Amino acid sequence: MTDRHTAAGMRYRTYGHGGRGTFLLVHGWCCDHDFMTPLARHLADRQARVIAVDMPGHGASPPPTDGYGVPELAGHLRAFAHALDLRRVFVIGHSLGGVWSLVAAAGDRDRFTGLGLLDSAVAGPPGAAAAIAQVAASLRDDTSGAVRESIVRSYFPPYSDPRLVERVVAATARPSTEVAYAPIAGLADWIATDGDVAALHRWDRPLLFVGSNAPFTDYARLAQLAPQAFIGQTVGSGHFVQLQVPAQVDAMLDRYLEVTG
Repeated sequence: MTDRHTAAGMRYRTYGHGGRGTFLLVHGWCCDHDFMTPLARHLADRQARVIAVDMPGHGASPPPTDGYGVPELAGHLRAFAHALDLRRVFVIGHSLGGVWSLVAAAGDRDRFTGLGLLDSAVAGPPGAAAAIAQVAASLRDDTSGAVRESIVRSYFPPYSDPRLVERVVAATARPSTEVAYAPIAGLADWIATDGDVAALHRWDRPLLFVGSNAPFTDYARLAQLAPQAFIGQTVGSGHFVQLQVPAQVDAMLDRYLEVTG
């Protein structure tokens, strides 16, 4: 493993040295590259080049100068791939990271050739944008961090490993209040203008979606918007599927790669 920074300051960690393209792993809300470590190690065993990035304002990467909207952060992800001259990129994002990955990939189909979404908020039910906007508003005024902690704890079913729960709660408490609410507000605005619908239409290639026990996505709507999608659901996992049931995620990804070549 090697930690590096791009010229723009984005921190990333590399695994493996394969030459047949790159897996780019993108963490979600209030997280950093370490949340993708189990998946990164699994993919590195495939003799692939694997990169796990800290998005702007997260982990050791500086905050963006253009805000935390979905198009802006997706633009930073595309710029990251361009700066490293990555080719044949299979991008996999968890949660909000999947949203940023979808928009980045749909906007540069020459560079991005594969897409995986891990419990990401796309193709949601009616009223999703308004509900997300309410969450953003509650986080904006959350100076104590109590609202954030309550949300993170709600992502775990009651039978979850308490050590994992506390580790995730502690890690997601580190980012600033702005990092907690601004990307969620940006997500609400993006969904309200059907950004997910437009991006799914632009990405007309196969994609893998892995959901949790309580997904944000309406699977039937996702299948309608992206009929080429392979949709799976984990058993016994909350939102952090890649941490709670990594073997299930690995198996679905392996099968997807086998089927799609």
